[in-house]
Amino acid sequence: MRFKLGAVEFTGETRNTPLMVREFTPGGADLRDDDAELAQRDGILPGADLLGGRMWAWDISARGDNLTDVLQANAALEGAWRTPTRLQPGANVPLSYMIDGRWRRVYGRPRRYSGIVPDHIAIAGIGHIVCDFQVNDPLHYDEDETSVTLTIVPATTGGLEAPLAAPLSTVRSSAPRAGLITVTGDSPTPLKVTFHGPISNPWVRSTAGMEVGITGSLAYDESITVDPLAGTVTRQDGAPANGRLTRKTRLSNTRLQPGATEFTFGGTDATGTATATLSWRNAYYSI
Repeated sequence: MRFKLGAVEFTGETRNTPLMVREFTPGGADLRDDDAELAQRDGILPGADLLGGRMWAWDISARGDNLTDVLQANAALEGAWRTPTRLQPGANVPLSYMIDGRWRRVYGRPRRYSGIVPDHIAIAGIGHIVCDFQVNDPLHYDEDETSVTLTIVPATTGGLEAPLAAPLSTVRSSAPRAGLITVTGDSPTPLKVTFHGPISNPWVRSTAGMEVGITGSLAYDESITVDPLAGTVTRQDGAPANGRLTRKTRLSNTRLQPGATEFTFGGTDATGTATATLSWRNAYYSI
């Protein structure tokens, strides 16, 4: 297998590499349950079963012609391992891997890192590294993201229609546009939605009852991205925009089932140029 954290790659497929994986242990996912004992009876009452995290561990050789090469290989990997420790609480980073010719990724945080000792073996060009990665999401995802962009029908303007009701407006909502997306994999996966202006009160809805929407207006050069996998709602400049979600939007409910699902995109846009980009990574239960 080949692995990649940030820009640093380490592999067990070849010996001619600065960072060679000698041993990889993926570990098993923890299981949390709410089982309860039955009063005055034999047995237990099963509760909800939830998957926890798992620990991936590596035994790696840093290789080179001399101690300088070994130290450089170790520094690159340790730098990649330490950088995510400065993330905010709740944030995960991807660790990518390739097996059977395909790249996938898991999400979590680097943990233990035990670097090389500059002993006589390292001076000869071989150093020993042991490191762990805490996998916090039990699913595996495609490395490449799939996306579909939905357009919108321009809003009609001019005149008032009876019966009249407040507030009065001479701009009607744009007619929703439908689009079909197909998800592969064997597990439900979170749906990311990016709304691009100009539009007011945009939303996307699925035939399965999922809805993602934001309140207020977006200018032609503005966008908001709702990303359940990262647990964020952000503007185009990276600023948080969680307060813009509609009451019907629940990040925990934005999971796509494998197969085909129809979505509609709506809002108010007199120009007909607004779009909604639906993005996802196909998800799998196993490596």
